[in-house]
Order: sequence, then C-alpha cells, then structure tokens
Amino acid sequence: MIKRKIRKSKRQWYTAALFLCMCIMLAGGIWYISNLRVNLEEQAIENVLTVTKQQQQAFDNFISLDRERLHSFAKYFALYASDDTELIREWLTAFGEVDAFYSVINLDTGQYCGNKSDQVYEMGTDILEGYRALLGSGVREPYRSLYTDEQMFGYYERFTFADGVPGLIQKSYDCTKVSQTFSLSFYNDQGFAYVVNQKGNILVRSVGMLGDHIYKNIFDVLTEHDAEEAMIAEFMRALDRQGAGSLVVKGSGRNYVYTYVPIENVSEWYLVSIVPEDVITSETDRILRNSQMVMAYLAGTLIICVVLILLIRHTRKDIQDREWEIGYQEQLFDIFAAYLANNTDDIYMLIDAREHQVEYISPNAERILGISAQSITADLKPFTENLHVQGDRIDFGRLNALEPGMSLEAAQAEWANPKTGEKKWFQMSIYGTLVQDERKIVAYISDRTKEREVQNTLSEALQIAQVANNAKSSFLSSVSHDIRTPMNAITGFVTLLKAEADNPDAVRDYTQRIDAASQHLLGLINDVLDMNKIESGNATLHISDLNLTDIIEEINAIIRPQAKAKSQSFEIFSFSVNHENLQGDKLRINQILINLLSNAVKYTPEGGNIRMRVEELPQVLENYCRIRFVVSDNGMGMSEEYQKVIFDPFTREDNEISSQIQGTGLGMAITKSLVDLMDGTIQVRSEVGRGSEFTVELQLYIREKEDTDAFWADFGIRRIIVTDDEEAVCLDIVRSMKDTGVVTDYATDGKMAVQMMRRAREEGRPYDLILLDWKMPDLDGLGTVRLIRKNYPEKIPVLLFTAYDWGEIGQEAAGIGVNHFMPKPFFMTTFRNSIRRLMENEPKSGPESNQEVVKGKHILVVDDVKANQLVLTKILGTLGAECEVACNGKEAVEMFENSPAGAYDLILMDVSMPVLDGYAATRAIRASAHPLAGSVPIIAMTANAFADDVRLAMEAGMDAHIAKPVQLEKMKAVIRQVFDSKKEQET
Repeated sequence: MIKRKIRKSKRQWYTAALFLCMCIMLAGGIWYISNLRVNLEEQAIENVLTVTKQQQQAFDNFISLDRERLHSFAKYFALYASDDTELIREWLTAFGEVDAFYSVINLDTGQYCGNKSDQVYEMGTDILEGYRALLGSGVREPYRSLYTDEQMFGYYERFTFADGVPGLIQKSYDCTKVSQTFSLSFYNDQGFAYVVNQKGNILVRSVGMLGDHIYKNIFDVLTEHDAEEAMIAEFMRALDRQGAGSLVVKGSGRNYVYTYVPIENVSEWYLVSIVPEDVITSETDRILRNSQMVMAYLAGTLIICVVLILLIRHTRKDIQDREWEIGYQEQLFDIFAAYLANNTDDIYMLIDAREHQVEYISPNAERILGISAQSITADLKPFTENLHVQGDRIDFGRLNALEPGMSLEAAQAEWANPKTGEKKWFQMSIYGTLVQDERKIVAYISDRTKEREVQNTLSEALQIAQVANNAKSSFLSSVSHDIRTPMNAITGFVTLLKAEADNPDAVRDYTQRIDAASQHLLGLINDVLDMNKIESGNATLHISDLNLTDIIEEINAIIRPQAKAKSQSFEIFSFSVNHENLQGDKLRINQILINLLSNAVKYTPEGGNIRMRVEELPQVLENYCRIRFVVSDNGMGMSEEYQKVIFDPFTREDNEISSQIQGTGLGMAITKSLVDLMDGTIQVRSEVGRGSEFTVELQLYIREKEDTDAFWADFGIRRIIVTDDEEAVCLDIVRSMKDTGVVTDYATDGKMAVQMMRRAREEGRPYDLILLDWKMPDLDGLGTVRLIRKNYPEKIPVLLFTAYDWGEIGQEAAGIGVNHFMPKPFFMTTFRNSIRRLMENEPKSGPESNQEVVKGKHILVVDDVKANQLVLTKILGTLGAECEVACNGKEAVEMFENSPAGAYDLILMDVSMPVLDGYAATRAIRASAHPLAGSVPIIAMTANAFADDVRLAMEAGMDAHIAKPVQLEKMKAVIRQVFDSKKEQET
C-alpha cells in the first residue's frame, strides 16, 4: 500500500515536471522564432551586399585587365607613323576582339579607323575637340559609338605616333552587352543593378526594366519608391564618402533594399543593386513557417506524451512491466540496427517465402546500395533484376522451395549504384527458416568491394608490368635492328677494304660509305640517350645569355652544306625582330631547330626548297618576347594519321619512300619534349606530296638592350640605301633602323638604286653605305655594283647581302668593288659587325674558309687514349696544323705553363682522363700565371655529349665542345667559330 502511494506520488511529480517543461519549451520556441526572423532578415540583406561586392570585383577585374591590354597596344602603335594607316588597320584586326570596337584616332586630323571596318573615317570638329580633351588614360562614361547609334562603354589611352603626332586608342563595348556579360540582375530577374556616378546618373543598367519606367538617375528611383528625404540625403552622403553599405527604403506600396559598392578602378563610380524586400525575405518566411511547424509538432508531441503518461497511470502493473520489457528490447534492437547502419557493410534481409515480400532489411542498405530500404520493401523485383551473380540475375521467387535449415552459398554478385554509377561486389548467402510457423528466407549480403578492388589493382599492375615488358622488348628489338643495320654495313665494307686495299677508287668509295653508316649509328645512339634522359626526368635547361644572330649563323653553317649536297634551296628570313639579346638555353634551341631542318633536308627531294622564318610576336608578358620559328619545305609531306602520332617515340610513317630513308623515329619526340621543357609550343601542318611546316613558339627573357646610338656616328654613317627585290625584306630593315637616327631608304631593283644614289648625290645628301642583295631578277647584285662603280664617283662602301654561299663569287665580287659580304637574314648585330669589319679594312672575300682554318696553327692535343691521339694528329696534320700530345690533364698543364707566349694557338682537351681530368686541367690553365692563360682557345673534345656536359665544359672555362666520335666538318666549323669569336673580343 505504501509502495503504491509512493509510486502514485512519483507519477504525479513526473506529470507536473513534464507539464512545466512543455510550458518552458513553448515559451522558448516563441522567443526563438521572433529572434530568428530578425537575424534572417539581416543575413539576407548582408547576402545581397556580398553578391553586389562580387559583381563589383568582377567588373573591376574586367576593367583592369582591359586597361592593361589597351596600354600594351598603345605602346605598340606608338612604333608606327600616323600616316601608316594600312599597318595600323592590320594590327587593329589582329588585336581586336569579336565583341569590342577598337579605334585608333589621329588627334591632329581627326582621322580614325577601327577593327570592324576596312575604311578610314574622319570625325567632326565638335567630336574631335571632345577626344582632344581626353588626357592620359581612363574609363569613359557611356557615349555614342563612332560607328553606330548605340551607347558604348569603354576605355582610352593617349599616345604619340612615331612621327610626333598625338594619337588616341579607344576600346568600346555595347552597354547592353556589358550588362549581359556581368549579369547585372539577379534573384530570377526580380533584382536589378546599376553602375552610377557620384551624381546618381545611371551609366550602365540591368537588362530589363524596374517597373514601367527607364530611369536616368538613381535618385529618381528612390523618389519613385517613396523614400524619405532624410534617407535620400543619407544615401547621397554615402556616395560622397565612397563607402559601401545598404539601406531599406520603406515605401508606401513595397519596400526595397538598396546596396551600394564603389568601383575601385573608376573614381566616383558605384555599383548599386535594388531588390524588393519581399523577394529577399521570401526564404526567411519559408524558414519561419517550417520552424513554426516544428514547434507545433513538438508541442503536439509533448501533449501526446502527457496523454500517454496519464493513460499509463491507469494501467495495471503487469502491463506496465511487459511494455517496459518490450520497450527495452526495442531499444536494444535499435542500438544494434544503428550500429549495423554505421559500422558494418553487411546487409540482412528477411523475406516472406510465399508472398516474396521483404519484411525487414537492415538500415544500412541505402548507404551501401544507393537505394532506400523503403523502396526495396515496397517492391523487391527491381533490386533482384539489377543484382547479378556470375552473369545471372537473382530470382528470389524461385527460392520458396528452400526448406527451413537449408542454405545456399552464392558466388560474388555485381551491383551498380543507381545514384553514382559506382560498381560494387557482394558475397551472398541465403538461408531457409521458420518464424511463427511461417517459412521465411534470410539473405545475408556482404560487401566485398575492397577485396575485389585489391584483386583488380593487382591484376592491373600485372598487366602494366606485362605491357612495360612488351614495350621494353619492342624498344630493344627496334634499337637492335637500327643499330645492326649500320653496323652490318660497317663490318661489311671493312671486309671489302681488306680485300681491295690496292684499289684506290674502291677504298675511297668504301670509306665514304663507312663514314655515312657511322654517322647514322652515332645519330641513333645520341637520340636514344637523349630520349632516355628526357623520359627519366633528368633533362634540365641551362639558361644563359644568347644572341639570336649567333643561333641563326650556327644553324646556317650546319644545314647549308647538307642542303647544298642535295642541290636544295635553303633560305632564312626574319621579320619584326626587335630583340636579339635574350636569355635561354642556346644548345636546346639549336637542337630543336637542327632536328626540324635536318628532317626537312632528309625528306625533301633534290632540287627542293627549304625555308626558315624567324619572327618576333607581340609581347604578352613584360620583359619577355615571343619568338616564332617556322620551318617549311616542299618535300614528301605526311598523312593526317601520321601527324597525330609524329611526336611519339619510334614512330615513322610507313610508306615506300620513307622506308628508304634512314631514321630512328626519335627526333620529333625529342624535339617535342625539349619544346615542352621550355614551356613552348610546337605545331605541324603537312599534306602528302606538298611538303610540311613546323611552327615553334618560345618565350625568352629580354636582356638589356645595347646603346648603339654612338656606333653610327663613330663610323660616320648618316644615310644608307637598302636594295632587295623583296619589298617585305626592305621594309623590315627600315623598321629595324628607325630608332638608330640613320636615314634608311630602299629600292626593289638595281637600276632604281643607282638612280636614287645619283639623285641623292646631286641634292647634296649622298649615301654613306649601300646594302645590296645578290640574287635579284633582271639586274643582280654584281651587275648593280658594276653600274655603281661606273656612274658613282665617290667610293661608297658596298655590303653584298645574300642568303647563299658567297664562296663561288668571292674573287669576282672583290674585283668589281664589293667591300664586304653580309649573310641573310637581317639582324642588327650582324649588320653592325659587318660594318665594323668593313670600316676596319678586314678581308673582302668573307670569312676564312673551314678548309684552311687550322693551317699553320700549333695545336696541343690532350687525350689519354693512343688511338684518339693518332686519329686527331693525323687529321689535323692533313689540314696543315702542327700538333703536340699530352697524355693527361696534369701533363697538359705543365706543358702549357712551361711554353713561351704564343706557342699554342689551340688546345683540344679530352674530359675523362687519369691523374687530372679535362675540367680540372682547364681550370688550372685559366688560373695560371701564363700571359695567355685567359685567352688561349680550349675546346672540349669528349664522348660526354649531353647538354649538361656542354654546360660543365663552359663552366670550367672552355670555349666550345665537340662530341666524339669526331666529325671532320663539324670540328672545322667549331674551331673557326672559336677563332672568329676570339678575334672579335680582341677588337
């Protein structure tokens, strides 16, 4: 009795406590909802301000980038004269964007042209005065287009043409397109944004209309929205302060939220957005309604709980105990189910065997399968149709014959997640059982995806290893075949040499063939080693000072003899090259161009044409210039299919002609890798039977430009005349000479040049120099020189300008009065060097021939291998040189230090030697007290042939590098270049 009273007292206390809690929760809910409304409205307005700021930042970035680009263009047009309209229109067309109007205006005459038309226009006086009033650079308020009646938005920058005439470049956009580009409307076009000035005038407006009017001033919009005068005044003050913020205009009909943000790139411009408050707060209202529903639901739940508690008070104790037990079991079951859902990847299903209805499925089904447990419970069929076991579908309907106690072990089943498409694999086990005398099927589905993925990974790894092994075998097979082919030729011709040693003609023929096979074998080895170094990631760049002229001259010296041997025409052209002194990896650039040109020679038939064009493109990055190299030929060309794989290693086009030409299939792969290493681009365009064209673009750092103004005055050159039958070449030279202060005229044929020279002399302004092309139609360069010497009393210096080998006309040219030769294409460095040689009375017949480069020279040969010593001394001896031999670096240093000044004209230094290697020996020579320690030419002659080895040789103090085995012509060319360079340094 006492226990019952105690139990009753507790139930009453629990009821009172529950009722009190319900009251507290209801009161808290009401307070929460009221505060939530205020916070949500403030957050919504803050979101509008954030969106406005994002639009302002996008608009600012757009303006900033456009102004930077316009500044770059203005600098470029400042290079041209104001009357050079055709070139200005060409560059406008190249620079112009599809949706923008570019205009270049002559502020003296009012003439202007644009990128949308080929015409030249002239503006009226009033309009011209308006443009003359524009100073410096800036962003204009909307104005009427020069070409249409549309309102335009844009930028301008003043500059001065090359002839001193003031000019202005302007870029314009249609205001409507600017609005569309920056999406100056949001909230499903219910909100609008405007670009306004400090006076409130609307400069750029949203697409569409706010209400029924098109407003011109933002303060008119405020007035239309019934804003209070104090609020309008506050808005004006905010614009004056150039601040950012928001305000709510509470009108008589509808409230609006105004946000305003200053535009950083344009002083006194603002981006103002206007959004109806009810549009912003619609989401707030929805959240509040949901919150109220939740509170109502909680209140209802609490009421139900109270009612249930009151009902429970009237039940009997045994029923209470039984319900408590049931509740306890359910709680345990829920805990177990929650554990399964979050911690295991195994699914359990209980299926009625007769109705095929899922009665229970573990709650982790959706996480694992991607479909909800409710959908499986509602209809089992879609699930079973998509679950495949060893290629067959699971049919649970056929499992009703499974007797209780029996089980069925199934193989792995495949499943595709319907949401993500992800595939999974499961191990299934199925059991028969009885539940309350009803036959049931228990399905146990265990996720085995990770195990399967491990198996797949191992399988893929095995497959990759097999592919790599096959690739290695294919590589070795290909290389073995390519190596054995020239080796077979070498060994075969050596056998023939032994048999026919007394036949001089046969010996000469066999040695030539051995030399050709050796060169092919050497090229293959170099390509394979280069490709291996690139693919292993060990290829590096050696950035150093370089001169574009030196690169072109070296390439010309290597490729021209190859082209001449096949009676091919080889020409090099340059256009718009303003920067010759650059920084980059000279060896890698040479390797790229030589690969392309050697292929052009190889795959072009005899008598064909090979061209290389060097062009400087407009700058994109400050202090960097873009150089484009275009190599073209009229050779055999390539199919479209082969062009897709041309840069893959060991790929060669399979046709009858190419199969007869020796090659490794690695040259283009190496070229592409080197271009990528320098962050450049390479493109190929080709057509079978019509030739190929390769375009390489590299971005190189610009070194400080030389001050050459004093050069021309020192040599007394004030006026020159250029003569070439290609007008584009003449114009490029005139453009290059523009900043030198030298008056440069041109003629396109010899007779015109002679007439211009006679007229200039009669007018008292004779030319100081003529640059004359050799190959011209009608009257060539030599014929023109004869006319000049016959009709021009003054001995004007003549530079013969040619892309061909002048050796064949050297004596004839000198005899008729040619003072010096200059190679094409035109580079300012080459031009100055040629003038310096001419004025200092250097030989007229061009540079010293390679054949006699070492004649009479005393050379120290340093090599530890007797065979190499013998080969080098014999070769140099046949060229007229006297040789001494040192067997290691230490011996070479001692011989040099003990020699009188001028005893050695050249040192050929091996690198890998005992006692003291070549690098250390070179450093010791350079550091010695010998009077010629710093100037004696030292050339590395070594089997270390990589670019890094060349760099190490230069860092040690050597002047050049020749790779073994020695190629005679290349050795002579390198020695000549070193001697010429030393001579230039001395002068």
